[in-house]
Amino acid sequence: MWPQYFFNDNYIAQETYETSEIKNAFDYILQSEIDFDFPQGGCQQRAQIMSMILQKKFAIQHCKVWLFAPAALYEGDTRTLFVEDKNKLSSNNTVEWNYHTAPAVLVKNKDKAETFIIDPSVNKSEPILLADWFAQIGNSSVSSYTFVRPENYFFNCRYTENNELTNIFDGTFFEFMNPVKDNLLMEKGLAVNDMAMKIFYKYIQPLMQNSSEGNENKLTDLKEIFGNSTALDLLFSQNMSGYTDNTSHRYVITHYSDIIREAKSIFNQRQEFWTKFSNALL
Repeated sequence: MWPQYFFNDNYIAQETYETSEIKNAFDYILQSEIDFDFPQGGCQQRAQIMSMILQKKFAIQHCKVWLFAPAALYEGDTRTLFVEDKNKLSSNNTVEWNYHTAPAVLVKNKDKAETFIIDPSVNKSEPILLADWFAQIGNSSVSSYTFVRPENYFFNCRYTENNELTNIFDGTFFEFMNPVKDNLLMEKGLAVNDMAMKIFYKYIQPLMQNSSEGNENKLTDLKEIFGNSTALDLLFSQNMSGYTDNTSHRYVITHYSDIIREAKSIFNQRQEFWTKFSNALL
């Protein structure tokens, strides 16, 4: 069963392309340095840089599809989207999302045009039909989706009667422009993903393969720090403590100063790389 569609005035008509044209763009994206192996977070950053590549490198008209879980639509609803955590960083080997987004293109498929999604974080083999994209994301059938113009970067959230910001989607989006653009929110998100995977391969994966009794606490801590996209954003992008005891700045620097120092160096290097990369596409 498909999720519920809701209309918004951001969507525009698109050109239709041959399968080979879209596959060529997909292969270019896949061979770029975008990290698609850390699905915990950063979908809006990946969608934005892919969108910029499609526009600048291939002149392909497209839009973005946004899929919202009930948790992002209704107060008190805890149902999220979910996919398998192949890295096993989460406690139940499941990555949960309140929302997910990716570029969408129209492709000539026999005698009709069909919507294909470019999302290597869900399928690394090829662009996939919209229906197949939904099928690979858990709880999509109880969620809602829409299409927006490619320049729309992220969505706005609702305020309460007391003027407090919630996490509930208010039905509107904002574009990739200042202050988002010059504050490097996209580049920081991409750098966090890169850094998380480098730390995973160097420190966390070996601990998983050698789970001796003395390593249990360290493995738990590193998974909590580097497997949590919110904690990483706070610690590295915003220079703030995470929301748990073992993701506070005091805790991570006290217990893992060498790893954190290395992670910050990787983050800074990758942020510089993505800034130069995006400058060429602006």
